[in-house]
Amino acid sequence: MADMTTPVTASPTQEELLLRLSKVRKGMKKAGLDYYLAAHTDNVYYLTNFSYIPFERPFFLIIAADGAQVMILPGLELSHAKDRVIPEVVYKTYYEYPAPPGKGFEDALKEVIPTNAKVGVESSLSLALKDAAPGHATVIDLVDEARVVKSDYEVGRIAYAAQVCDEGLKKIFELSKPEAMELTFFSEATRHMMGKVVMEVPGLNLLVSKFLGAVWPKNLSAQPHSVPGLFDLLEEGGPQVTIVTAQADGYSAELERTFFIGSVPEEAKTPFKVMEEARARAYDLVKPGVRAEDVDRAVLKVLQDAGYGDCILHRTGHGFGITGHEPPWIALGSDAVLEKNMVISIEPGIYIQGLGGFRHSDTVLVTDNGCQSLTDGPVGLEDLILPV
Repeated sequence: MADMTTPVTASPTQEELLLRLSKVRKGMKKAGLDYYLAAHTDNVYYLTNFSYIPFERPFFLIIAADGAQVMILPGLELSHAKDRVIPEVVYKTYYEYPAPPGKGFEDALKEVIPTNAKVGVESSLSLALKDAAPGHATVIDLVDEARVVKSDYEVGRIAYAAQVCDEGLKKIFELSKPEAMELTFFSEATRHMMGKVVMEVPGLNLLVSKFLGAVWPKNLSAQPHSVPGLFDLLEEGGPQVTIVTAQADGYSAELERTFFIGSVPEEAKTPFKVMEEARARAYDLVKPGVRAEDVDRAVLKVLQDAGYGDCILHRTGHGFGITGHEPPWIALGSDAVLEKNMVISIEPGIYIQGLGGFRHSDTVLVTDNGCQSLTDGPVGLEDLILPV
């Protein structure tokens, strides 16, 4: 990882969260909204630093054109919220779910939002909760839009998550040998990453911390969304494909590598080389002002021109932030134009049944005039042949 990006482990400041709120209010003004109602857990976390599991009890964060945000939440969560929420928030609690008449979340919503107000609601809101919102509702994802371009603080948080992934990959390579059991990777690599974060992040919030270290062995590597069994074994040769992901106290990254044990089958050398070429093409193209779908189109052409058009299963990449899969989508059909401080994956893949999968994935920052990888793992074939 380049020195220009410093990993961050601290909680966001008031100023950082006010910057995020100002983005949402700017969108509200443009859309002519009096209020915005956020209810998705990731979006409430983004604006307040508060994470929770709603179960059947809904939470709402209500944003007016000015003043403090209002959080509507079940009474039993009030002390939890006060421990984690950073910005100024007015709390309104409801009794429980289901509640007696006059004491439910619907009643709390009506106390805050006038019946004639123009209200923006998220597309992820259930139909039942959307119908419960007072005022005239418009579906618009203003918080999701605000999250696409990261602040420097957020880039630092993702850079730290990327460092955690680097450590997870090193542990997987240390453990990889013929007859190594999948259970070993799941337990040891995951424990190793979590241990790093526990020791380094003050006030760690486990509700927004998740880790995965795994290997898709040769016989499953052509099925990227299959799930290895805990007792599946690695074998000599390859390709084997790692998947290392981390959400480290609220921000996410991933690092994936195709590797071999002992030797490389002759028939695996060409698809590995073409995958490297497609990946390099993406790195050359990613910069501010470039259309995301143009990157995907050019990368797919590298694979197609090499004769692997029937071996493509997915897009070139996706965004990172609080989650490990979010906009912008580096894909055909995307309307995104890349901007500085977007963070994406670059992960073109080739999948050949009977031979295996070929995919590297990195967490990549869009910079002033190009891009840089925040994750750091070996890339070339010679560096990805592990000793038996």
